[in-house]
Amino acid sequence: MKLKQAYLTAAEPEGLAGFYEALGLAVRFADRGKWIQFVGEKVALCIASPVESVSAPSLNAVLVFEVDNLESALQRARAHGAEVLGEIRDMGTHGRVAHFKDPQHNTIQLFQAAAG
Repeated sequence: MKLKQAYLTAAEPEGLAGFYEALGLAVRFADRGKWIQFVGEKVALCIASPVESVSAPSLNAVLVFEVDNLESALQRARAHGAEVLGEIRDMGTHGRVAHFKDPQHNTIQLFQAAAG
């Protein structure tokens, strides 16, 4: 068994997809107003309308995105409408994390691995 994709349920899928495009994700496939799939290395992030989903909007699991520069990624998210939650947390030799709510209130974590 392998994980194929994870998706967020959004009342306005195209609006939320625009937020993630602005953060740097590229769209692989879009079915207007129903389903948007982003390019991923091994797992694809998708955004589904309530009609396509088995979950209610904003009641999803937390998605974690690995980034090269945590401050830059967090600033870009804030500039596109994200609500930053708390401060950056340093986890020592593991790395650092920050959390935000996207424009449709999904909780997202950004992770930057420790150098070395």
